Amino acid sequence: MLGDIFREEYEIVEASGGQMAIDIMESDARNLAVVLLDIIMPVINGFGVLEYMKKKGLLDGLPVVIVTDDDSEETSDRAFEYKVADLVVKPFEPKIIKRRVQNIIELYAYREKYENKA
Repeated sequence: MLGDIFREEYEIVEASGGQMAIDIMESDARNLAVVLLDIIMPVINGFGVLEYMKKKGLLDGLPVVIVTDDDSEETSDRAFEYKVADLVVKPFEPKIIKRRVQNIIELYAYREKYENKA
């Protein structure tokens, strides 16, 4: 469903699980604008992916939006400890998540442009 929301405006790369997400980032992290990540995934869960991204230094320049069924305070606290850009709980309104993700992409692009000028 998320792919359908963004497909008209963005090239979508989808991973069926955490290990596949890591493999994609290993080969092409610089060409990603944002990562939409579920916590519950096969093989390696979302927190495992976040830990990988932290170890590789990817979290500073690559925004992550957690999209999850888990609305517990523990999950959101843990996600924000990794400095994710946002957390959206399912079910969500497609127009709202689209606007939030677009805002995050624009913010990170602006920040990168600003930091490169300094």
